[in-house]
Amino acid sequence: MSCLTDPFFWALLALLGIHGANLVVSDHPLGRSLPFVALALTLVTLGRLLLCLPFCPQPRFDLGAWNWIAGGGVLLLALVIALPTLSILWWRAPEAGMRLRTRGAYSIVRHPMYAAELLWPVGWSLCWGSVWGLALTPLWWSAFLVHVLAEEASLLRELGPEYEQYMARVKGRMLPGLPF
Repeated sequence: MSCLTDPFFWALLALLGIHGANLVVSDHPLGRSLPFVALALTLVTLGRLLLCLPFCPQPRFDLGAWNWIAGGGVLLLALVIALPTLSILWWRAPEAGMRLRTRGAYSIVRHPMYAAELLWPVGWSLCWGSVWGLALTPLWWSAFLVHVLAEEASLLRELGPEYEQYMARVKGRMLPGLPF
């Protein structure tokens, strides 16, 4: 089996992409390079998708049409959560003069884009019956939690008390009501 058909190869690339995204939100000089940002986003996105697809041998489950119904429902939910957040530059470090969003999905969780990022591979895993894709969901969650912690440190530096008050009001980082 070539590395290109190994789901863990794609999982590793996705984790490298998430790690690269940490440099972006922590205002590391490398994170200000547009090609680097594009590479990090490509790795995190494609890696989590490609490991689910049928060309990667792995245990699979088959629920018939329900695979696509359940997976499509989760993907639709991720899209509904993510669309309103696309108008901000969520792939860049917080900057002076930025405005804190607290309405809509931001009134439920502090990082709705990352909530959608967690749902996205679950939806594709359900569609394709990918056991490894679902089993790796806690890994994606923990990787995005590290990413969120880095981003929140930057937001606290930039916005100070305004972000502290927001954190006290909206407990959920990526999942409603849960501080982790």
